[in-house]
Amino acid sequence: MSTTKNEKCKGKHFTWSKLMSHMLLEILAEETLKGNKPSSTFKAESFVKVATKISQKFNVQCEPKYVDNHLKTVKKEWGIITKLKNKIGMIV
Repeated sequence: MSTTKNEKCKGKHFTWSKLMSHMLLEILAEETLKGNKPSSTFKAESFVKVATKISQKFNVQCEPKYVDNHLKTVKKEWGIITKLKNKIGMIV
């Protein structure tokens, strides 16, 4: 299996490349439009779909739990960026 440094799964830790993260967000945006996000979270099959497509495209073993965890990380990072942006906006 040929993978780059950013696309390896080390033990129980899955490392996301920028391309993988972008693909995750694109697929979940499509799932939202299809109605597969009935509340504040996605349906389990949406995470399975993302994991399957990432596994196929990047030749890695991506699991639905990795998708769920990465989405939480992305949301947390986005919250930090938004908070900082708002603080900077108040200073300017």
